[in-house]
Amino acid sequence: MRENLLGSVSDKALETLLVFFGFIGMLTPLALWITWSEFTFYLVLGTGVITIAAFVLLSWLFNARHKARHGELPKKQPMKFLPK
Repeated sequence: MRENLLGSVSDKALETLLVFFGFIGMLTPLALWITWSEFTFYLVLGTGVITIAAFVLLSWLFNARHKARHGELPKKQPMKFLPK
């Protein structure tokens, strides 16, 4: 059995999950706006909370994996304009 399941997930799969959860999180306010009953409102609200929490956790994991592989994230460099 693998010692670390999340470490075995590829970066492409993580990015796909981030896109999926981000899209669902983006649609949550619209779905809340068009709900027609109290039950549906709380169902959509719960789904949105879980989706945003999953998005935040996956983005933290993706960032931590990048730092572990490459050290610190690259620092912002000042823009260099073309010479005249």
